[in-house]
Amino acid sequence: MKRRQQGMALIVVLWLIVLLSVMAAGHSKNVHTDTQLASRQVQVAQARGLAEAGINHVILEMLADDSTYEIPIDGTAFPVQVYDTQVTLAVRKTDGLVDLNAAGPDLLDALLEACGVEDGRRPQLIDAILDWRDGDDLTHLNGIEDKDYLAAGLPWTSRDDSFEAIDELKYLPGVDQGLFERMAPLVTVHSGSARLDLANAPPILVATVGRDEIGGATLRSGGAAAANPRNRQLGTFHIYASVAAGSGTVASIEAVVSTSRSAGKPVTIHEWREPPRQVLPPLAGVGG
Repeated sequence: MKRRQQGMALIVVLWLIVLLSVMAAGHSKNVHTDTQLASRQVQVAQARGLAEAGINHVILEMLADDSTYEIPIDGTAFPVQVYDTQVTLAVRKTDGLVDLNAAGPDLLDALLEACGVEDGRRPQLIDAILDWRDGDDLTHLNGIEDKDYLAAGLPWTSRDDSFEAIDELKYLPGVDQGLFERMAPLVTVHSGSARLDLANAPPILVATVGRDEIGGATLRSGGAAAANPRNRQLGTFHIYASVAAGSGTVASIEAVVSTSRSAGKPVTIHEWREPPRQVLPPLAGVGG
């Protein structure tokens, strides 16, 4: 009987050892997972800080009178070295984008054509944009006003004022997520210009707008910018920054920034988005 009890006790002890081993292995795995997650968060935070540093570097270069490097402002991607990490950046002056608050019907039509919207749908979308931003409740021929939003059961009405952000396009009937993602890199609410500077515009807009010289599109020429190229780097810009972190993580930021020669306020930040609406393609030799 005593030997039997000893045998049972041995079995219980062995099971306890197995159970404790399983629990220890599980805890070790959890600790390892938590360590990996914490390490990943550190990498992301570091990458975000480097992306912010890249944006600040660009702004300082644009403001510096003695800088020997002219920042490209046509959306061309270029690298900036921050410590031992390469940051991919792109800067586009807002006059190279279609301003949702200033563009006329012809330029809006060209924008939608560039985004692949078929002829039959474009008049409705153009008038919806015009009705959204105008201050009255009169409906354009193919547009939509407050009563139409309510009749459609939508929980919002027309803004009847300027677009405050391009995300408001999503509130317009006919603008689905796919169309919004195609439009977002081509539009702004910060230029205040009905014209489009083709020298700073994305190639897809140049191909569509420049073909028919729509909306008063111009190539940059003459004026203060020609006399002093540094003046080209004053104004309002969309700045994109992207940094590849470890484990395939990419930290990306979009800032909309105005620069001026004002001693009191040389920089004004209008928007700061993370992640950006436009994802930069990686430069040759850059991971991520």
